[in-house]
Amino acid sequence: MDIHHGGESTGDLAGALASVRGGEATAEPDSSSVPPTALAIRRDGRPLLEVPFGTVHAVLGPVPVLRHLIARLSGTSTGPRGAARVSGSETVLVDGRPARLSSRAASSASGVAVVTAGQAISWSQTIGENVLLGSERGVGLREAVMRLLRGPLADRTSLRQSDAERIHRALGVVGLDRSPADSAGVLSVVERRLVELARAVAAEASLIVIDDSGPALRADEVERWRQAMVEVARAPRTADPAPGVLLATGAVTGLASVASAATVIAVGGDPSPPIRLSAVDGEREVVAALAAGVGGVDAFRPLAAGSSTSERASSIASSVTAAGLAVEHWTASHPADPERNVVDDLSFTCAPGEVLGLFGPPDSGAGEVLLSVFGRSYGARTRGSVALDGAVVDVSTTDLARAAGVLYTTEHPIRFDLSFLGGVPSSVSPDALTRMVRLGVADPRRDYRATTVPSGLVAALPGVHRGPDADQFTESLRIIADTRARAVLLAEPFGRAGAPGSEDGRRRAERYALIRSLAASGRAVVVSSEDPAALAAVCDRVVAVRAGRIVGTVGAAEAPDPEPLDTRAVIEAMGGLA
Repeated sequence: MDIHHGGESTGDLAGALASVRGGEATAEPDSSSVPPTALAIRRDGRPLLEVPFGTVHAVLGPVPVLRHLIARLSGTSTGPRGAARVSGSETVLVDGRPARLSSRAASSASGVAVVTAGQAISWSQTIGENVLLGSERGVGLREAVMRLLRGPLADRTSLRQSDAERIHRALGVVGLDRSPADSAGVLSVVERRLVELARAVAAEASLIVIDDSGPALRADEVERWRQAMVEVARAPRTADPAPGVLLATGAVTGLASVASAATVIAVGGDPSPPIRLSAVDGEREVVAALAAGVGGVDAFRPLAAGSSTSERASSIASSVTAAGLAVEHWTASHPADPERNVVDDLSFTCAPGEVLGLFGPPDSGAGEVLLSVFGRSYGARTRGSVALDGAVVDVSTTDLARAAGVLYTTEHPIRFDLSFLGGVPSSVSPDALTRMVRLGVADPRRDYRATTVPSGLVAALPGVHRGPDADQFTESLRIIADTRARAVLLAEPFGRAGAPGSEDGRRRAERYALIRSLAASGRAVVVSSEDPAALAAVCDRVVAVRAGRIVGTVGAAEAPDPEPLDTRAVIEAMGGLA
């Protein structure tokens, strides 16, 4: 079977086309007297989420929650499908009409365009062709109408002019100063996003949904990207008001410069009331809502058996002078692109007896640095040094890392989803992706996103590697205590959140206790996770990692606090959840 690696046919390109192409008739306008908005999600007539025309509305929450919302609106959700009604009495209205969300094509026919952070770029085409990608059906209809009006001898000059005008207008709105004739292959990371955004502008979508995850942007690129979103929300369409923009993001810092309001969605909960970002404390209110939505500080933070809080604090404080684990100037590139660093000159230390948390979602560098340190199992290119108790150790292979006393484990391995010809997907490890790029069967230009949960059809395929099940992983934490490991690296080790007393709650509390007991035995324990509440509950110190660098720290090894860390402080250290 040939591997489809360019993202330009069947599965991947179909998504790019369907993101702006109609395919099913939209429903009649809602009979409600309420003026239509770009998006309105209602339950029993009560609004849950509304995006007015001409505004950018941010929605924040854990990455899986945001991706589920995007999947629902784009017609790709694996849950119950159908016209308008998504779950029970929940109804989605786009431009005042019940939206059909049974497929990508139906979603786009309802007026929804999804921008995927540069994922849906056709590399074999020009920038202009990418901007019009998916609009061919609409162009054909206009051509037919023009021929009827002007007669059979009419030429296509005005049609070509119309296409050129649409391209130039769309690129101008998003602020991309490039020739439409340039190849899409020369685009930078932020320019790929801008081309996708221009495609949504050219399609004149009522609602533009922006997935703000994906490759990290530099500070100047972030400013450029945010300004483009603002301009899109200001630009009227040909015969309609400016679209509404729904920005799905984890970043809070600077959000008020791009969005007028924000909604926080908790795991398994309803969206928060809209928070006005124009208010003086708007961003702080968003942080508080995020902290409440992810569960706050766990009430059942455990201690290692036989130790008290003061004894543990004393043990850590006395061990600060010991070397423990030291990772210095560690850099690891993306597995498919040796020129794009996911971990960027990152350094940290962890003392014996300490639990250090690395906070960040997939692609932030938090989990990637741990996998890379363990046998250089992540990254097409890596460099840096690792020391244990003051002596540099060789971790160039997993066997050498174990022999040196470094052990890594996770319940949710980092994977990358690929598409095959015929639309059959596959999920591969970082090492496998690097090998496939070197062999020329995977395209290094694609922005392969890291995931820790198999998605879509991949999850249903037999033999797909999913990591250990919950009980197996809990048992592996017990087994580590019997090994000679001096440094333990744990990625996403907490499992699903649950109320105290529930099965998930008991399992999480048990894992907290096992992690603390590993530290109490004198090991340096480093934990990576995108769950700030869990990190606050179990760690002595947490560093926030964004774009491969440390952007904030909570707690101090030199003076450990006997009380649990504060979830809100962890979120504030990051400036959001990502």
